[in-house]
Amino acid sequence: MSITSLLSIHGLDAGYGESPVLRNIDLAVEPGQVVCLMGRNGVGKTTLMRTIMGLIRPMRGFLSFEGNNMTSWSTSQRARAGLGYVPQGRGIFPYLTVFENLLMGFEATPSRSADKSSLEEVYELFPMIKQFRHRQAGMLSGGQQQQLAFARVLVRRPKLLLLDEPTEGIQPSIMAEIEELILKLHRDGQMAILLVEQFMDFAVVSAMPSM
Repeated sequence: MSITSLLSIHGLDAGYGESPVLRNIDLAVEPGQVVCLMGRNGVGKTTLMRTIMGLIRPMRGFLSFEGNNMTSWSTSQRARAGLGYVPQGRGIFPYLTVFENLLMGFEATPSRSADKSSLEEVYELFPMIKQFRHRQAGMLSGGQQQQLAFARVLVRRPKLLLLDEPTEGIQPSIMAEIEELILKLHRDGQMAILLVEQFMDFAVVSAMPSM
């Protein structure tokens, strides 16, 4: 692994209670790179994503971000450092409005205040978000909720975007939009992406080298 890697994981064991799920994991993600993790259900892909975000404490090994050892960092410290996480199942706040969900994304920024230019960027990426910004998030379709989950993370312009099965349970049209979004983010080169995905075709296209 390069010492300049954005994210470096070395010798990682992690799991739940006394039961390890991950054993001796090494992984590196370089700046601007898209890395895809694939595998059948139950092999620990989500456990790895949750460990990277600090939601699970490692049993052994270490993680670094931009050369800084983040093994003991809290989830909020990792978010403020530039990690963004779109979890499996979206994790939106269904009883808040779309706009209120977006504001929650700014809680992880150093200033904890809304950035109007960042909001306009996500409105441009997701016109539906702007159109439905006063609607209760739980009233959106599954695909619209997934777009909101993306937008809530992207408002704070993360350096590393963690995506846990972003196509799960959504219609093909939204899947195509998410694929195009990942390609756009990759082309722009402003962030790296670590993607967990079940669909081989989606993963291959999403990880294509930017032109």
